[in-house]
Formats: sequence, C-alpha cells, structure tokens
Amino acid sequence: MQINKRKLIHIVGIGGIGMSGIAEILNDLGYLVQGSDIAINTNITRLKKKKIKVFIGHKKENIQDAELVVYSSAIKKSNSELKESKTRNIPIISRAEALSQIANLKKTIAISGSHGKTTTTSLIATVLNSANYNPTVINGGIINQFGTNTKLGNGEWMVIEADESDGTFVKLPSTISVVTNIDREHLDYYKSFSNLKSHFKNFLTQVPFYGFAVVCIDDEVTRKLVNSVTSTKLIKYGFHKSSDVRASNIYYLKDKVRFDVFFKKTKKLIRDISLPLFGDYNIRNSLAAIAICSNLNVPDKIIKQSLSKYKGVERRLTKLWSSKKITIIDDYAHHPTEIENVLRGLKKSYKKTKMICIFQPHRFSRMVNLKTQFTKCFKSANHVFVSDVYRAGEKKPKNFKMLSFTKRLSENSKVKVSHYSSNNDLLNLIDYKYHILFVFLGAGTVTSWAKQFSETLKKIDE
Repeated sequence: MQINKRKLIHIVGIGGIGMSGIAEILNDLGYLVQGSDIAINTNITRLKKKKIKVFIGHKKENIQDAELVVYSSAIKKSNSELKESKTRNIPIISRAEALSQIANLKKTIAISGSHGKTTTTSLIATVLNSANYNPTVINGGIINQFGTNTKLGNGEWMVIEADESDGTFVKLPSTISVVTNIDREHLDYYKSFSNLKSHFKNFLTQVPFYGFAVVCIDDEVTRKLVNSVTSTKLIKYGFHKSSDVRASNIYYLKDKVRFDVFFKKTKKLIRDISLPLFGDYNIRNSLAAIAICSNLNVPDKIIKQSLSKYKGVERRLTKLWSSKKITIIDDYAHHPTEIENVLRGLKKSYKKTKMICIFQPHRFSRMVNLKTQFTKCFKSANHVFVSDVYRAGEKKPKNFKMLSFTKRLSENSKVKVSHYSSNNDLLNLIDYKYHILFVFLGAGTVTSWAKQFSETLKKIDE
C-alpha cells in the first residue's frame, strides 16, 4: 500500500521509541500524522513540539478522521482503536509495513542483532553524517548528537535499526544488512532458537547482488551462520583472526578506548582510533560502522574524527552524574549477555571502584527462559539490588519466586544481593573512603530511579 500524503495517518502506540520515530519521519516528509498512547512521556513531548497531535488514552473516537491506521506489535488486537478501524474499514498496517514503505524511499542500511543494534545504528549514522552524506535515520534510542532518534536527510542513504523482536525485520528492503550477534532473545515469539536463527539467515540472504552484509564473527552463532550463506557478499568483523575488518592493539582508559583497525583484503591499517565508550562489545559495534563507511568511501580521517567525538545514545552507558567518589551510570541492558558485557566493560575502565547494580528485570517470560543466565551475569559487581519485575502486560507465572531467583543469583555470581524498594536503600551505602559506581540496569521505570538518585546526590553535594 502506498501512503497518500493527503490522508490523515493515525499511529496507535505513538509514544514508543520506534513508533515515535516513524511519526516524526512521516511528519517531516509532509504527511498528516496523529496518534495515541496510554500516558505522556518524553517521546510524546518531543512530538508535540513538532505540532503532532497526540491523544492520551485509547478511544475509538480518536480515529474519527483517520484514513490509515498504523499499529505497533505491542498493541493487542482487542485495542478499541483497532477494532473501530476494522468496523469502519479503515486500512490498517503494522509498524513493519510502514517502516518498509519508508525504507523504499532510499538506499537502506539495516542493522539487526540480539544486542548492540541501537549503538551500531547511531555510530553508522554519526559517521555518515560527519562525512556529509546527510542520511535519514530511524533508531531505537535517542542519538545524543541529533537530540532525537530520527533524522530526515536529503542524502541517498537511510540508516535503520531493524528490530527482530516480532520477526518483521526480514520485511525491510536493505541494500546493506548488519548482524551484530544472535542470542536466545524473544523466544516468546520465535518459540525456538532454530527458528530465530532461520530468520537471521533470511535477513542476510535477501540482500541484493549490488549490496553486501556486515557480520560480527566473534559471536559463535553468527560465525556458523555465515558459512551457510553463499548468495550474499559478506564482510566479517571482530577480534577473530579470520575477520575482514579486525581490531587490535586495544587500550582501555577511564572514559574511552583506543585501538587500531586492520583491513584484511587491502592490508590497510587505521591507527589509534579513539572511542569514548566502554567494553569490547562497543569496539565491535564501531567496527561495523568502520567497515560500512570505509566501503562507502568515507575517508579514514573523517571516520577517526567522527568516532572520537561520538556522544552516545540515551540509556547506553549514560553517565548521569559524577564526583570524585561517586559515578552514576544508566544503561538499557536487560538481557544477561548485555548485563555481563556492560559490567565487564565498566570494570576494565573503573578498576579501583566498588560497583553497585540496581537491576529492574523486564518481562517474566525473559526471566523464566533465561533464569540460569541471569544468575551468572553479575560477577563483575560487588552488590546487586533487584527490584520487582516490570511486567510489560504479562501475568506472573505461578511457579515464579523472586526469592529463589535472588538466592541463586547470589550463589552463582558470588555477589551480595538485596531487594530494591527505593533510592533510600542506596544512600545508606555511600562511603567516601572509596569510589562507588552505581549502575542502573534494565527496561521499564529504572531510568527514572537513576535520574532521581542523581538529582538527590547533586543536592547533597551542593
């Protein structure tokens, strides 16, 4: 379906990071856009500044003038606006369908993977923007350089985060595809790991002959997967010796990491790249950006300059506050692999510190499917506070017991574990004899706790 600019497009769930991005891009393209959501948030505030009408609460009256309805995968079929749309025969398309139509307007770089999509997307977008390619960007997080998760550019390229959570990422028409890694995530949708891997293979094989795919082969699953992909030009990146684009000579500093990049085919070496991020995983994310941008003839000098000035993504290792003795970090990590990577990366940069984690689990299904992995991923921490689970609409399983989970976490990660009830729990732990790193992790409301804690410490410090 081709979207007519004269039609009013109504977006159900417009406050989500992905849906707000689509709304913003459609608005910037000249389409008439409105939407609805259950509560106001920063995304909605941003949209309202652009004069986009947003209804708070889902009501059938909201779509009175709509001629097309777009919905996110988080919206249930019982939603009153969707039901009214069907009754009135208003065309309904999914987020993935809308995104595919937008992607058809440009040459597209689509970034997928279980972890690292948002950061990798922002790194590619940042470098291309610095090189005056002026790309259009749709990301799953706020890119600090842009102040938003979307940007309408007049260049020929579009950079899109391809969300694999509901299988729709395979519908995106991509000239260049990226796979960062493949992990046991979103199995509530895929039902099996084998099915998940099959979708990623389809994502890689649908790349046209004039495009290419960029894949991290440090991940064992992706390394095996690329061996079965024969119809697509592949560029492999990572630390692995067989990588086409490989990082070496890595040095970790307090607020950044330095490394060299070697190109196997051309024997080119880019020396002393400076990246203001932590952890091996972020070096890998930057390698994807370097591989793509170098292939698109961005000069090495611009790649280096752009990466050194990279300002990050909101809720990806965001430093909310820091003093001589206390640092507060906010991060979206909500999967065991992400948590382990974040904590390990921070430990390498903050060597002489006590690390206290505040973790809000996201979804009972994820906790149940990955319960063993969750109990082993906090080994770099000294003390872990675990809050109640952010349900995201799920019902608590009858056999789920938080007490047994925290007990296993303490045993398997060898850390002290406490229940988090409020930031008052944390204030009592401050000891100015040594540096403390407070790391807020998870998806849900945990970021608001981090910001509140930062404001409290600022007032105390004053």
